[in-house]
Formats: sequence, C-alpha cells, structure tokens
Amino acid sequence: MRNVIIEKLTSCGFKVSNAGIIYKQSTKHNSKEKAGVLNDFSVYFYAQNVAPFNPGLNTFKQILGNEYTYSKHTPLENFKATHVAKEITSSFSFEQYITTTKTKNHFTTYLKNQNKDVSSIYDIRGIKTGYLENATLFPYINYDNEFQTAKIVKYNSVTGKRIKGANTNNWFHAYKPIKNSLGLTGKVSKKITCFFGEHLVANNDKPIVIVEAEKTAIILSLIFKDIVFLATGGLNKLKTLDYWFLINRNVFLLPDNGAKEWFNIAAKRGWYISQILENKGTPGSDAADYLDTEIGNEIAAELNDIANNEIKYKVQGLNFSYKEKQSDRYCSTIYKGFELDYYTDMAFGLEYENVFKGANFAIYDKDFFCLSAGVDLNKWDYNNGKYVKPGADVFIERLEQCYRVLKTLNKDNDKVVTVFSKVLSHVLEKSNFLFNRDYITEHLVSLWNNDSNDVSEYIKKRNWRKINGSIKDKEFITFLNNDRKAHATNKLLKNLQPLLSKNQYIKPIDIGLTSKQSNEFIYNLIRDYNTKVLGCKTINNYKQKLKVNEYYNFVFNIAEHLQNNKTFQKFCTTYNYIHIYCKENETNFIKPPIQTVYDNTLVDKKIIREYVKFVPDGKVLDAVKTTVEYYIANPNDIDFVRVDKRIQIVSNVTLHTMKDVLSATRSETNITNADAFNYEMNLTDSVLNVEQSIAMQKSDAFLYSWILFNNDNLSDYDKFNIKINPLQYLLNVDLKISA
Repeated sequence: MRNVIIEKLTSCGFKVSNAGIIYKQSTKHNSKEKAGVLNDFSVYFYAQNVAPFNPGLNTFKQILGNEYTYSKHTPLENFKATHVAKEITSSFSFEQYITTTKTKNHFTTYLKNQNKDVSSIYDIRGIKTGYLENATLFPYINYDNEFQTAKIVKYNSVTGKRIKGANTNNWFHAYKPIKNSLGLTGKVSKKITCFFGEHLVANNDKPIVIVEAEKTAIILSLIFKDIVFLATGGLNKLKTLDYWFLINRNVFLLPDNGAKEWFNIAAKRGWYISQILENKGTPGSDAADYLDTEIGNEIAAELNDIANNEIKYKVQGLNFSYKEKQSDRYCSTIYKGFELDYYTDMAFGLEYENVFKGANFAIYDKDFFCLSAGVDLNKWDYNNGKYVKPGADVFIERLEQCYRVLKTLNKDNDKVVTVFSKVLSHVLEKSNFLFNRDYITEHLVSLWNNDSNDVSEYIKKRNWRKINGSIKDKEFITFLNNDRKAHATNKLLKNLQPLLSKNQYIKPIDIGLTSKQSNEFIYNLIRDYNTKVLGCKTINNYKQKLKVNEYYNFVFNIAEHLQNNKTFQKFCTTYNYIHIYCKENETNFIKPPIQTVYDNTLVDKKIIREYVKFVPDGKVLDAVKTTVEYYIANPNDIDFVRVDKRIQIVSNVTLHTMKDVLSATRSETNITNADAFNYEMNLTDSVLNVEQSIAMQKSDAFLYSWILFNNDNLSDYDKFNIKINPLQYLLNVDLKISA
C-alpha cells in the first residue's frame, strides 16, 4: 500500500524521501519545500498549496480515490502496531491567541529596523517557546471579528526574508507548545475560510487590494494607509476562500508573478487586476520584493491611483455566475424598509367570504388577481420536466418584472431607479448569483424605460395575503406553507365534524382527504373513530356488520310485534342509533346463534363475533369530537414538523386544556363580519355620487372607487387593470355611467 501511495504522490508532482517526508517544488525558487509527511495509515500535509489533495490530514482512500480497490479483510500482520491520535476540531478566541503568544517576533524586529510603524492593525505576534520561538504569527480573523487560527512563519530579523527549510512554519492550532498551554491533545484540524485581514473590511469604504503573502499585505499597508490590504496566504487560495463580504466593494488584485489563475478569477468576478508584475517581474516575485525600484515605483503609482479612486474599471457584460456557496433559501427582490409601493391586488370583498387567518398569512378560498414586484430570485426554474438552477435569462426576466411593476405602481421614476439600484445591491448579497450590477443599471434599465411598460404578463392569480410584516426572507416559504397546511386542515376538520354524529363509517375521501400522507393528523382521527367507535377497519367490514345489525333489528321488531318477552335483545349499536349507550337488560332475551345469523345474512362468522363482542369506546368519540371542535376554533394552535420533505401536524394541546378553552368560549356570542353587514345598502348620499370632472381631480384611490360605483358590469380582470391606473382608463374608455 505504501508504494501505491508514493506512486500517486509522485504522479502529482511531489517527491517522497525514504523517511516519508513529502516535498514539492517551489514556484518562487528552484528548490524543494517540505510539504508533509507519509504516515502508516494517512498523509498529513503541512503546506496549504497541495492540490489535488487537501491541507491537513488525508486518508489513503482520499489520496487514491477510485483508482484502487480496497479489500474488506486485510491481515493485521500487514500493519505495524501504531497508535493513531484522535483528530479533533476546536474553536479559539482572540484572548487565547493573546495569552499564548508574545509581542516580540523577528518580523516586527525587522520592520522596526527599517523605521516602519509596527503598531500593526493586523495583530501579528510572536511564539513564546519551542523550536519556533520568536517566529511570527499572522492571525486569521473573519469579517465578524472572530479569530480562527494563525499561520506561524520564521523570518530573518535582519533581512526580513522568510527562512526556508524543515520546521520553519506551522499553525496556531497545530503547534504543540500552544496546544499544551490550552490543554489540547491529539491532532486538531482547522479549515481556513477567511482572508488574512478580512476583519478590517467592515465599517469602512476604502478600496481593497488582495495580495498573496501576509507579509506583503502588512508592508504595503504601512505605506498606503488609504487601502485595505488582504492576503490569501497561498497561490491557489483565492479561488476557494469565501468572498461574499467583497460584493459591492471596489476590489483590486495585485498578484505575484506567475499567478495565471488570478486573471481568470478577476474576469469572472469583475475585479481589477494589476499586470505590472506579470509583465515585468521575475518568476514568483511579489510587490514587496521591488520596494524602491523602478518596478516598485510603477506599482506605487498604481496603488496611489487606487487609493485616490482614479482607476475607473468597468466590467463589460452581465458576467453572470453562481456563488461558490449556494443557498436554497428564499431571496426576494423586496427587502425590509423598502421605500416604494410594490404590491396591489383584487382581494377586497373577499374578506367576508370564508377567509382563513393563519399565523402569518390570510388564505382565501377564491383566487384573485395581483401584481407584485416581489420575486423569489433563488427559486429553481422548471424546464423540460425538471427543476434546474435559474440561468442568466431567467434571472434577468425576474429582475425585469421587479422593475416594470415598480415603475407601474410608483409615479416618481427617478426614485424607482434609485431604489432599484438598492435592490441590485440586496440581491448581490442575499441571492445565489454574482453579476455586473453596472451593466443592468446602465444598459438594461434604459431598455426597460423606452417602451409602454406593459405589465399584463406579470398579473397573477393568488389566494393569500401576508398579514405579518416581520417575516424574514428565509422564513417566508416555510411560514406560507405552514398556513396553507393549516387552512387545508381547517377545511377538512369542518367537513369531518358533521359526520361524527351520523354513526357511519367515514372514508377519508368523504371529506376531501386523498391519502394518509397528505394529512396524517386527520387520517388518524378518522381511523380512531372507525376502529374504536364503530369497530370497523374497512368500509367492507362496516357493510358486512351493517347487514348483521339489520338482521338483529329485524328479529327484534318481529318479536316485539308478537309481544314475546322471551325473545332476542334489541342490539344497541352506533350504526343506526344516535347514542352509543343502551341498557344491558332491556328485555328477557335469547340471542340467536351465530350459525342462525350466518344462515340469514351469509356474513362471515368471524365478523359476526366481532359485531357481538364489540363495545364502542365513548372516550375516544368524545376525544375526537373535542379535538375537531377545538382546532376548528383555534387553527393556529397547530404545530408543524417536517418529515421526509412533508409537513406533518402535531397536536401539543392536552384534551383537558381543549375542553377548558371550549367551555369558556361556548358562552360567548360571536358574529361574523358577513353577518354584521348582511343588509341592503343605500348609497344615494355616497361621497362617490359626484360628476366625473370632480372625481378626476381627486386621488387615484377615489377615482378607482368612483369608476366601480358607476359601473357594476366590470369583470375582476378589468377592475384590476383599472386599479393600476384609473385615470388612464377614463382617458381611453368611453365609460357608460350606470343610472
């Protein structure tokens, strides 16, 4: 196995010594750098740039991938008896970083000797003890000011150059003296997800320049104080680090010579990239290598232009792409504190027609027309029978809808343009996409402004309204689906309630329930009623027992007619009688034998025995009726859980509580809005009874009401279009005023 691993490492450009030390060729210098070590069961890389492998611990299976067939049973004698340390993850605080390190370090000493101000905003520190004593720690602190870890590098205090070779670098989380002081044992893994200096980006509007080395970022920051310098910490790290916080910022790249991939990334993300070192520098050199040289002066001039905002870099085209880190959460074009009208509908009048008030949404039984600028940009597109991530064309269509509807619903076009620019900033931050905002505002918006702005294709039918304005974007779909489920449940309960008093078998489809999976809560209520109150698991079982019941009643009626006291008992069941209870000894009786019942009904004897022995459970009937009545009256007390992508209903209210609440509310007299206003209205003296010329001088809302007041032959669709622009309607249509 060891030989197979060595061959794999060698094929990827690494060299392995007899002692198991892994080396890689330096991109800056013609020399080998220690990159990691080959263990008995794993490969551990110290370096970060070890593609196609991962920094840190790699199992043999991770190294070989699908190229090797593993045996499930390997003789133990083939392996050395080696203790494998347990790998753990840990979080560290900035306070721990300070207490386990010291101020003095060789890189700071070098800067002092160069008469540079070393009151570093990057919080670099030194190692206290061990083989890396006085080495420099570069802390990685994320945008939220959370310390992750720190890179440890040895520097020459005289030349300021990095010392190369074995045991010259490490990480805060892996350095044994620091781990000991923190009480940590075993291997500690830590994934680095942020830029060096990332915490400096917050709360400022300075331009941002990204370099590769931490040292370079610090040196340049001492010279160019109006720029925030970030470092990737490695040539290939730029592609993998999360850059969400750089969206909407002026970002410039200053790569080392030979960083070809950085140019592709810059083009993709719309970032400016310097070409000075690529064109004039030596292989592997960075900006710090050219201070006080002709090339350095050229770099300094470029950085001064960046600091003074004199470099105007425009990305051409949309440059649409997906973010590295995708989120399925809802992302609306409308955000908290939106400054424009963005929604109108035709739901008026439906408030009195069985509207269901959920916890966050009103759900209507009837659909109505609506026009909304709010569009879910993250929603997957349905194409060719399957759901796919929306492409650039769908993305643009959704933005166009937002802009055109805003333009229709708001008269101040300048304000619409301003707010729409904020919409794009919001979308860049919250959506799954990256794009050139300037291209949309400068090219697409101008196209959308130069036509009649027809929004008819955006008029949709809907049956809900949001009644809770504090819903967060990521909660929107969840809460809407919950209220839709509550509404559907409420309708099923109302259908179920009258059937519980008929003493008949209830099929789920009788109340509109198509399957157990669609509403398991109500399905179980029906099941309990059928099995424990009626004693029937299936409709066929019920029909058979109904035949038995009819026979017993027939025999009883005949005997009663003959006035024979020694006869069969009238068998009291739920099938034909309102009340379950009856007296056990109503008459002196003789039960007909099972065989006699079978001969006269041809019902299976097992079913006849079930019928005779069954005792309806009155407590279950009471519980089912109470539960149905309670949740009809209190639909928002329903709790929801999600199981296998389905919404399941959970009842967390006790039966005792239900009865107490119902008992308290039954004494109250309730009247609906529909009942309260159920009378003929006289509108002779209405404020709307004015001439057209007067109505046209008033607000759009008044004019809209005036049009409807004087014309009762309009369709809902006509009414909706009139509501959008009532004045335009009067100018284009010969309105016939009703008498």
